Amino acid sequence: MFSYQYAYLVSATLLLFPIWLLLFLHRKDLRQELLLVSIVIGIIGPISELWYLQDYWRPETFNGWTIGVEDFLFGFFIGGIGSVIYEELFGKHFTKRLDRTHHWRWFLIPIVILFLLGLNIPFLYFDINSIYASIIALLVTAAVMMYFRTDLWGDLFMSGVLVGLIMSVNYLIFLKIFPEAIHRWWELENISGILVMGIPLEELLWAFSWGMVGGPIYEFFTGRKFSRRIARNKFQ
Repeated sequence: MFSYQYAYLVSATLLLFPIWLLLFLHRKDLRQELLLVSIVIGIIGPISELWYLQDYWRPETFNGWTIGVEDFLFGFFIGGIGSVIYEELFGKHFTKRLDRTHHWRWFLIPIVILFLLGLNIPFLYFDINSIYASIIALLVTAAVMMYFRTDLWGDLFMSGVLVGLIMSVNYLIFLKIFPEAIHRWWELENISGILVMGIPLEELLWAFSWGMVGGPIYEFFTGRKFSRRIARNKFQ
């Protein structure tokens, strides 16, 4: 039997690292986006645990720290994957021209503030579990991005679906190795307690909502648009 001390490390790298590496090696044109979003979300990962550890889950880490290296690794890999998976599977490429009629990057500060308020206000003042506060904040952020960039709706929606599917498969494999992880780590009494194929429903909702934000986030802040030329669909 595998030690649960290393279960979180396995979960953060088992399927996510191979997918991340394939994306990095296969699409040289997406490497800047992949690395940038990976680093940013990797840093946010451990910070977000300040909320999640209070009422959502308490995973074991391989070095015994309350907030571990695993939090960075998970954020790094899922952040990068979510940012480029749509472009890869649907053969999307950027145009060479940037959209300079709108300075999208200036929305970075209010959106970050919106996200932090969305996470803090429900959590601190309305006694809403941190995972629900996080999902609400992500959905609101996605809605704001969609309002300003309606051309990114396909990226936004499909990235949510794809990240949700990737996380589902990752969990199914993970639970074959560590079948007791959910009941050992998650505070199911604080959430719905609904398990989908053994996976907490909230995990799947979070994955979908993060994908909706992570998918178009680079395009949103850089003003990049997808080429209108017919792309070769990877599903064909």
